[in-house]
Amino acid sequence: MVELSILAKYPFLNDSKVYVKDNAPSMEELLDDPLYERARVIGVERLDNAFKDRDVGNRSLATESDCVMELLSYPIARMMAVCIDDTYFKRRYALGEAVHAYKNLIDESTSFLLYIAKEFNLNVKFSEDANKFSIHFTDYLRNAPTRYKEWKMINREMKDGYIMISHKDFARLIQEALRTRINNELDSRRYNQAIYNTFSSDIKRIQNTVLMHRKKIEATPVGKLSVEKLPPCMKDILAAIQSGENVPHMGRFALVAFLNSLKLSANDILKVFSSAPDYEEEKTRYQVEHITGITSSTAYTPPGCDKMRTYGICPVDKIDDLCKTKRHPLSYYQAKWKKNKEE
Repeated sequence: MVELSILAKYPFLNDSKVYVKDNAPSMEELLDDPLYERARVIGVERLDNAFKDRDVGNRSLATESDCVMELLSYPIARMMAVCIDDTYFKRRYALGEAVHAYKNLIDESTSFLLYIAKEFNLNVKFSEDANKFSIHFTDYLRNAPTRYKEWKMINREMKDGYIMISHKDFARLIQEALRTRINNELDSRRYNQAIYNTFSSDIKRIQNTVLMHRKKIEATPVGKLSVEKLPPCMKDILAAIQSGENVPHMGRFALVAFLNSLKLSANDILKVFSSAPDYEEEKTRYQVEHITGITSSTAYTPPGCDKMRTYGICPVDKIDDLCKTKRHPLSYYQAKWKKNKEE
């Protein structure tokens, strides 16, 4: 049996779930009994820390009581995140849990990382001679956090379908696998009225914090860009990115190429993406600099309306009268500027 301190440290483990199922109090006791007040407090802390610091935070696990409260705080935090019902916040919380796990995993033993790998059905082996892990390329591609520089397969050693990676890199792959799992689980969970009733004040407080954060993002100027003049398609893509929704590659490409055509600098374009809950500067910078021609031989032009519709990134239900007269997003933006000057 895995030690209780390990279960508390990694509450996403199946063994952790089994422990909670076999030893946890009833839902009514967990939400109302003074004995579990500390677990409820820590559950709220996990959410606040994840939103503020992108890490759910460290707490003492010195005693059995510490471990139990920490372990119980995890399902509480997850249920609260579902009740908060905000995609941006859920993505931020999932990232906070995953980053926290990564920071712990980099100091764990090889055998423990192999144990964790089973949680995600990762096809992984360890080579004593090379002192490295080897992961099947399909699992590598599925969980690699970036597709640039050292994460590109061409820059990795592969033998018989397995890619050699370091201890730290393997921990990073697990972080991404965990983040994806939590995202999917939160999206599939249903609202719990009992949770909402118990934590209503904290839930409302966090919802207001997220709302204020959104308003701050919307009010922050980015270069010379006028968000109000953006065509519906670009507004839609931008809103989706900022809320943490999954935006298809073509949507991100179209927005970057569009902003580059408006003469925004690479740094200004990065600011647009930096408000996303799971923003990674290096990854985004590589993509932006490639599309804008800084690191490639070509600065790509944004797709026209026909292509936007073909790729399913034209919000046909949101187009306005001006949009109906234009064949390219840039034409829409330019027309808006002209109209504004005339007025």
